Amino acid sequence: MKKLLGAVAAFLCLVVSVHAADVEDLVKQLKDKDPDMRRKAAKDLADAGADARPAVPALVASLKDSDLFVRRFSAQALGAIGTDAQGALPALQKIVKDGNEKKEVQEAAVLAIGKMGRVSVKYLGGVVKDTEFDVTLRRRAAESLGAIGPDAKDALPALTEALKGVAPKGKKMDKDGDIRLAAADALGSIAAADDKDALEALKAINAEKGARQNKTLFDTINGAVKKIEARK
Repeated sequence: MKKLLGAVAAFLCLVVSVHAADVEDLVKQLKDKDPDMRRKAAKDLADAGADARPAVPALVASLKDSDLFVRRFSAQALGAIGTDAQGALPALQKIVKDGNEKKEVQEAAVLAIGKMGRVSVKYLGGVVKDTEFDVTLRRRAAESLGAIGPDAKDALPALTEALKGVAPKGKKMDKDGDIRLAAADALGSIAAADDKDALEALKAINAEKGARQNKTLFDTINGAVKKIEARK
């Protein structure tokens, strides 16, 4: 039995060391001249998840890569690493604010921030609240807060405001009700029965005349209310 356990331990050590070596190789590959190689490296690091944490500094550097997909996959990799990549938050936030960045990269950055845990709640709430941000980014921020769950309680005012707020005009207009849907769904995942402002805001919308005409929003709000009232 001891020999068997020793063999298993040795095998596990070998797997870990091989994996560490793989991550090291992928970090080197992030600097390759061929963008396809850099893309693959960033994608493979995303697939590695938390095991890719030694690659965080290299992935942060790759957020400035000239290739759109390298930047996008690097942001996704940082999100896959999760809380161990919190040092990347300033770089990811900079991408979200960069009006010249491609939307796909910004979306990946917002979603990555949402996977950093409770530390990201205040920032994501700010994105949801700020109508100067593209509506897609605001929706992604709301979705990320919902994924965090009750630990995102500090963002309830921002989500409630987004639920009740008037959509901005122009290119940032919330034409499809995305913000209201995402905000309602997030409130359902975060709020508790004693969070009266959120609960009353949800109920007020569905009490409006013609509320049932927007069946998707109506059903989403009903589902959120049920989840909140069940959460003591």
